[in-house]
Amino acid sequence: MVRHCEFCYAAVPADYTTCPVCGAALRVGQDQSGASGQADGLPSLSSETVPAAPRASGGSWDEPGATVLPGSLAATPTPQGPQRPSHFQRSEFSTKSSSVLSRSLRLGFILMLFLFLTGLGLLIYGGIYHPAQLHAEATATVSAALTALTQGTAQAQAHATATAIAQAHVTATAAAQATAVAAATSTAEQATYTAATQGTPTLVDPLTGQNGNQWTLDSNLREGCSFSGSSLHSIVASDHVFIPCLALATNFANFTLQVHMRLARGDGGGLVFRANADSGTGYLFFVGSDGNYSLMLSDGTQANALVGGPTPAIHTATGQDNLLTVIAHGSSILLYINKQYVGSAQDTNFSAGQIGVFAIDLGHVTDAAFSQLQVWSR
Repeated sequence: MVRHCEFCYAAVPADYTTCPVCGAALRVGQDQSGASGQADGLPSLSSETVPAAPRASGGSWDEPGATVLPGSLAATPTPQGPQRPSHFQRSEFSTKSSSVLSRSLRLGFILMLFLFLTGLGLLIYGGIYHPAQLHAEATATVSAALTALTQGTAQAQAHATATAIAQAHVTATAAAQATAVAAATSTAEQATYTAATQGTPTLVDPLTGQNGNQWTLDSNLREGCSFSGSSLHSIVASDHVFIPCLALATNFANFTLQVHMRLARGDGGGLVFRANADSGTGYLFFVGSDGNYSLMLSDGTQANALVGGPTPAIHTATGQDNLLTVIAHGSSILLYINKQYVGSAQDTNFSAGQIGVFAIDLGHVTDAAFSQLQVWSR
């Protein structure tokens, strides 16, 4: 829909407020056929009957310098060439397109700026901040690990040191306790010996000859029991055989028995107690020339050791004297050499019997001489 300008009578689109040809302001409500011109007394003529108006300054309707006489019929010539409405519609489209393009450019620029800033931030974060943060965290983790390792190693070393110290302390304590127990035992046993050998003996026999104790003697001078040189000799020349010399008239249960033994030659000898001459049973306290001792039990066929071992208490040189002592009380048997406690045993096989002496051949002919026998009966 169009209307006409009241000044130049040019066709104007309905939505225009100014004339695209002359630039005059259009009044709102102007009709489409130029009714306002009729109201002003202008003749209503069609564009075909209006003669061409003279040009002012040689201008055209298109040019800005054209003049128009209001109220003249010549003011409404038929425009030559293309209509202005189409030209100004294109101008409006161009303006709107430019505005949209400018807005798009601005939005694009803003978007590009945003993307640039975002990329820059990511670059800074990824290239500088984040690696530094990771490095710091890694450093802190490694530092913590090293600290924990150091602390763990220190704790382990401290624990190992404490354990070693504790073990050493336990070992030292055990050794000290064992030493203390041994010392206390030795002291107690020495006190036992002192008490057991005090007072007047129940039996004293110098072993210089036969007497009421009825010693078993052998007339064979090669081996057996005989008195010679103020001593009772037990001589044995058979390998792994012992020959006892018993006082058949004696019988003791709880007692202290003591005798001096001098080994003239051979392997060794000692004391016999709680013996039975008929069955060949009893206990034998053996002292050897090699520095060993033992307490043996004879069952009539063989002798088995109950306790024994080496001891520095023995005088091992040939011809030297050794003082042998046995304290027997019930099942307890204590052994002494040269007044030194050397060992003990508990046994209940024999509770009483005869006393005596013996010599043993362990591969060498043995001659053991005994003297000054004493018994303290309890």
